[in-house]
Amino acid sequence: MITIEEFQKQPVLAAAVVSQPLNFGLRNAHSNIYAKAVEQNFTFEFQDAMIVLKARPVSYEWSYGDSTSATTSTPGGPVDGVAFNTQTSTSHQYVQTGDFTLTLTTFFAGDYSVDGGPFQPVAGEASVISEPHLMSIWRTKGHNVSENCIENPTGIGCEAPTR
Repeated sequence: MITIEEFQKQPVLAAAVVSQPLNFGLRNAHSNIYAKAVEQNFTFEFQDAMIVLKARPVSYEWSYGDSTSATTSTPGGPVDGVAFNTQTSTSHQYVQTGDFTLTLTTFFAGDYSVDGGPFQPVAGEASVISEPHLMSIWRTKGHNVSENCIENPTGIGCEAPTR
């Protein structure tokens, strides 16, 4: 019988954390963050038997670096376009600006076979921590204007760029 301790010893690859757009978002807007995790198979000898172990991702524990967290059963995924303020099952809204270190723990369920026999479940789930992911959160500033730059060349946004 393969225990959760033996399962946890296997070299299960951590999920990759991806954010859209890459590593930044806007304050109070949804930042699309998702995981890329794959099912993995391992073959090893244990107590004079050949073991085949299958590890599959089943849940994701997100710690956003701003004292909030969430657990999802889905890894999420990319969205079309630049993804600013697109709510997804794994998106997050940061309420402050700054740099935040996001961490992800992926939980894997396992099934194992002994010497080619039928697969049986491992009791418990292995947890695998991903590399930290930096999120830089910026603010936006909007202005209402009643004139264009031809009517008011010194208006907001009409100044020539400076170097």
